[in-house]
Amino acid sequence: MRLHPYASLLARPPTYYLDWAFKEWQWFERSGLINGDYLINDGLSSSNQAISTSHEGNLDRLTDGTCLNNNGTTWTYNQGVILSGLALLYNATRNATLLDIAQKIADATIQRLTYSDGILKEPCEPNCDFNQKLFKGIFVRHLAYLIPYLTDAAHIQQYRSFLQQNAESVWTSRRCEVDGLYSLIWSNQFSNSCEPSHNTSTTSAAWDLFVSVAKTKPPSIRSSSNWTLLGLGNCMDDKNASMPNFNKMNVTETVCRTTAEQDQGAVAYDHQ
Repeated sequence: MRLHPYASLLARPPTYYLDWAFKEWQWFERSGLINGDYLINDGLSSSNQAISTSHEGNLDRLTDGTCLNNNGTTWTYNQGVILSGLALLYNATRNATLLDIAQKIADATIQRLTYSDGILKEPCEPNCDFNQKLFKGIFVRHLAYLIPYLTDAAHIQQYRSFLQQNAESVWTSRRCEVDGLYSLIWSNQFSNSCEPSHNTSTTSAAWDLFVSVAKTKPPSIRSSSNWTLLGLGNCMDDKNASMPNFNKMNVTETVCRTTAEQDQGAVAYDHQ
């Protein structure tokens, strides 16, 4: 009996999982989760009161007429996780429509889920719970996953600039000098970087942002010989993990630079 699940996987066609991935995307696109602004709401509802217009101009209902867009919150992470999925599905199918939709979702996020200065904003700010404090980090991480698959130079530059702008705002004005943790709010329009809501969750999101910028910079910039240390003495590798023995306050820029140059997986920022 225990062998049955494994035996059931045999003799399946090479495209079995790809076919299922595409079927799932077709369901997702028709489900109504993507609203008329190309933002993804937080779920579906069976209530007739939840009817709205989808990005295709149709009522947001499935073929059986029971599921509708719930008009729930458009969290940033919901916009993010679909980007990497569409990128990988494009890579497997070369269906350019998938990249087009991914770009529209990313564009809508940058246009509608930001402060007036263009900095990413979570709808719950400034009163987000521990999970919600991670959401922006998830979005920028998956935006960074999308960028290498894009073919449109204008969009590539737009997204790189967006990540860079956010990182500069967080790095220059949203780090609490008392404990080194980063603020929930990334916009420098707010003066208190040591806000009570900042913690390891908000700091994790900030590190997602820093690593996303480093990973999406052009190779000529990433290979710069000038490196600077991020945070409170942490040299980070490409998996967002601390390098061995480099998590102390007394790590110097020289040590970080030397280590980074010897490790192709290292991530650091060049001087501006």
